[in-house]
Formats: sequence, C-alpha cells, structure tokens
Amino acid sequence: MAITRVTYEVTRLLFTEGLLPKGASILEFGEANWHDDVPVEALRAEIDLRAADDGEKARLNEWLDRALAIGDNTRLFEVAKVFYALYYGAETVKAIDLEGTEVSIKHDLNQPVDLGEQFDVTINNGTAEHIFFAGNVFASMHRCTKPGGLMIHEGPLISGWVDHGFFNFQPTLFFDLAHANAYETMVFAGRIEPFDLHHFSSRDEMLAYAQSDTLPKNPVFMVVFRKDGVERDFTVPAQGYYARTISDEARAAWERTR
Repeated sequence: MAITRVTYEVTRLLFTEGLLPKGASILEFGEANWHDDVPVEALRAEIDLRAADDGEKARLNEWLDRALAIGDNTRLFEVAKVFYALYYGAETVKAIDLEGTEVSIKHDLNQPVDLGEQFDVTINNGTAEHIFFAGNVFASMHRCTKPGGLMIHEGPLISGWVDHGFFNFQPTLFFDLAHANAYETMVFAGRIEPFDLHHFSSRDEMLAYAQSDTLPKNPVFMVVFRKDGVERDFTVPAQGYYARTISDEARAAWERTR
C-alpha cells in the first residue's frame, strides 16, 4: 500500500484535468505510505508549482518538513498525507488498516465496512489483492463513497508479482464492475520499475495491449471509477464474456488467450 510513481503520475493528470474534488474527504482501504520511486523533493516541487497561494505553499512545505523530521517509518505515511492535501485539498484522511499507523481504523477488510458516513474519495492502493474475500473491498468502497464520488484502485495486473498477494486482477473485473454499477471509468496500466504507463479508452484497447509483446513484466493497473450521481446498491458483476456484454473483438481475445 504505497504511493508509487504510477499513483503520482495519474493523480497529477487527474488534478490538471480538473477531475479531482476540492477539499475532499478521503477513506483509504489500506493506509498508504510514500514509495521511494518518487523523490520527496519532487513532491516539494509540485507544492511550489501547484499550491493555491503563497500561504498554502508555506503550510504544505512546513507540513512536509515536519513529516520528514519524524524519526521512524511513520514519516512516509505522513508524507502521503501531504500528497493528499496538495492534490485533493484533504485536511484529514481516514484509513482502514490492521497493520497501519496508530491512527488507522483496525478492521478486517474481509468483513463489510460501515463507518456510518460516506466520503468524496475512497482508495484501494494495493490492498484488495491481499484480502481473501476481495469482493467485500469493492462492495464496501461503493457503499462508503458519496454519489458522484471517486473510487481509485491500484494493484498487480494479470501476471507477475509472484506470491505478492492472493490475487492478480484481470481487466474484465474492472470493466464489468463499471458496467454493473454505472461507473464512469478511466483505466491505466504499466509498471513501477522501470516506469511505464498507458491510458486505455476501452476494454478492447486494453486487451490488445495485454496480448502484445509490449506487456511489461510485473504489470500494474490503476483504475478510477466515478460513482453514479444517484445512490444505488452495489451490484455484483457478471463476467462480460458470459453475460455477452462485450464486443466480438473482446470475445475473440478471450478465446485466443485461454
């Protein structure tokens, strides 16, 4: 559960496109720390570039200095909070994590989550693949996200990352989740090291990439869902191949790659 360069670059893109909420309330499914593939000084440069005004720039730089002065590993979790403050305007971030810092909510994510409130943004930053009943993570995030809010997922894709978690997720999971629950969707895939990132506009485009010789070793995905503006109960998806909700090209790809 870390803010990698994949997270960093996609978040910067969403911010510059005006797709992130301002002053957002955030709930993390797994408390994220700052990963070492992006230098902290890159975040400081972003603060200097993107802070709303000089007062905000000074406040965030002072917060970053305090985070870096912490003497143990919790400093990387605090740096992550500065990241959220810059791009989402989030003053506080709640996190559910049995192994997180002392401020995290201790709850087994194999069980449904109900905190009695909804959030502007919920984030699964490399957590769901470690949860045996991973479907509960997706259902809980839906319930915990406000209508019109964002759900952000990142983790191992398709193959590689041997023994990293219980699961490596397939593209069909996210496209079928979106179809079943009327989510607007942005899909990215690449790798952390060496860095590589692609934005896909459709299932067919991503399937073509997955079958090509350019699919990197140990690929990762990042998926951004926007929940429908009308509150709906979570719908368990049916796989698109069997539900016949995918294109002929996607069906052919499914058959070729068995």
